[in-house]
Amino acid sequence: MLRTTGRAGTLAAITLAAITLAATATAASAGTLQQTVHFVGADAQALFDLYVTGEGHTAVTGLPARFVGTDGAEVARASAGDEMFAFCFEPEMCGLDAHVLDIQQAPGRYTVVLAWWAFGWVMATDPAQLTVEGRGAPDSTLILTFADTPAGAQIELVQANVPDYEVRLQNPDGSEEVGPLSRIVNSHWNTLYWDAYRRYLAE
Repeated sequence: MLRTTGRAGTLAAITLAAITLAATATAASAGTLQQTVHFVGADAQALFDLYVTGEGHTAVTGLPARFVGTDGAEVARASAGDEMFAFCFEPEMCGLDAHVLDIQQAPGRYTVVLAWWAFGWVMATDPAQLTVEGRGAPDSTLILTFADTPAGAQIELVQANVPDYEVRLQNPDGSEEVGPLSRIVNSHWNTLYWDAYRRYLAE
């Protein structure tokens, strides 16, 4: 797993790496997701704070989430180098594992970059598609940018190197999803995050 500390130019380098991955990925290997989601009347910093704090992340998704520092201790707020665990059905059984590569903050615009992995990575219907022991495939690179807009705020998502192999996922409600992992991840951003953000903001 890649870990790094924040420094000037890191975000630009990671963004370039993500764009390179997007340009070189093939349909048979990995996909790149791009979304822009609008939240009328919202504030970019408030949306960002919900994502980068364990308490906020938990409040939005409804399942425990936490950030852990390089010393192994839980931290209230993410910093570059920390690890994020989310959708934790049990303390040590979490559906999402990510490393924070960089965080950039400016008035009205906030960006977090992560090396991002979810349990679907190891659920390939054809085990021969898996290339990384214990993790299925290399981590994707996720860039989330929270920005104020005239109507409120938006979240811009770019996620590169999401595996395209077919997976079979069992959902908590007993339903099953079968299809390219990149397609399922793309739809799950809506169901697990953006819809959840809207419910939280409406409370």
